[in-house]
Amino acid sequence: MAQQTLLRGGSVIHPGGQVARTDVLVEDGVIREVGPSVSAPEGAQTVHLADLTLAPGFIDVHVHGGGGFSLITTDPEHIRAYARWAVSHGVTSFLATICADSLEAGIECAHAAAVAAGSVEDGATLLGLNFEGPFVSPDRRGALPPEWLTEPDLRMLGRLLAAGAGSVRLMTVAPELPGASAVIGALRDAGVRVSVGHTDAKYEQAKAAFEAGASHVTHAFNAMRPLHHREPGPLGAALDSPGVTVEVIADGVHLHPAAVHLLVRAFGSARVCLVTDAVRPAGLDSGTFDIGGQQAKLDGGSIRLPDGTIAGSAATMDALVRNLVEWGIADLATAVTMASATPARVVGCDGTKGSIAPGYDADLVALTDDGRVAATWIGGRLVYEAPDGIIRLGQPSTGRE
Repeated sequence: MAQQTLLRGGSVIHPGGQVARTDVLVEDGVIREVGPSVSAPEGAQTVHLADLTLAPGFIDVHVHGGGGFSLITTDPEHIRAYARWAVSHGVTSFLATICADSLEAGIECAHAAAVAAGSVEDGATLLGLNFEGPFVSPDRRGALPPEWLTEPDLRMLGRLLAAGAGSVRLMTVAPELPGASAVIGALRDAGVRVSVGHTDAKYEQAKAAFEAGASHVTHAFNAMRPLHHREPGPLGAALDSPGVTVEVIADGVHLHPAAVHLLVRAFGSARVCLVTDAVRPAGLDSGTFDIGGQQAKLDGGSIRLPDGTIAGSAATMDALVRNLVEWGIADLATAVTMASATPARVVGCDGTKGSIAPGYDADLVALTDDGRVAATWIGGRLVYEAPDGIIRLGQPSTGRE
């Protein structure tokens, strides 16, 4: 017998950003019907959402960890533990983003992530792997361990892809490096999305990479040649390349709110992909942590190496969405688009995730008026409910409602 749930009475964020009070019927993990006054089939569980807003689940395509759990690990259980924590912040899918203190260590971490890929019981779905490097510029490495970096090499690329066992979705490449064009072509042919980042590329070099198949930019403005009026660099090239998306870490640390506003105004919400770039201590208060073999300190919402270099983020996806609204950059529906529909398109799962529409996976998050997570569903299954218990579960329908 089909498992059915009727989510009733909430304000639903529809594809395109429209918001309306709508019912959503879920059957066997998939959205079957969306509309006003949907009838509850016999036996369906009814969930009353009251004054909550129902949004597509957030998809974090660039994240290294959080909640005390690292995704840069050789233990798949650590990844699954992160997935169970992430749902409390509205994340329903993510990419395990890998960099390491050596190439061999990165390969071992990729093996572990490949094992954990897919659905996680009571947790967010691991869509696959994101390699942040190793074919990136040493001059723009940011907090990436220097031992992780290497010049673009097809043989090493083959080892990395083999370690990912078919689950590699995204890789950051610096296109100005010798051999980068061959790597970009090989990734394109393998169906892996290419992101330009950790790069000192000039405008023409980045533009050529986008024309060759690169389609994304890793954490815009950070760890790259800056936008300059006489040398627009990677960001200028991305803006001139239709369809190219850019990652934005809207935590107030990586980017000033005015810079976030500039990116959203220039690219539009359909091309801006919110990411946390979060590391293991994200969501915690303070402390000193090992990140990629380097000691980093969390203090005041900022994670930095001893030399002051930003070492990932302490942000969560729901906090990024709230920031965009509180900073006056976007309304809630538009901010959610940048956390769900856009990242779904970045990794090629926009036909099944990132929207509340019939045929899509029932990966959903209920938000309060101030953007807090009240509940999260993965494949129609309630996996997180806020302690205050805002949502209300009704009795199974008799089919006469």
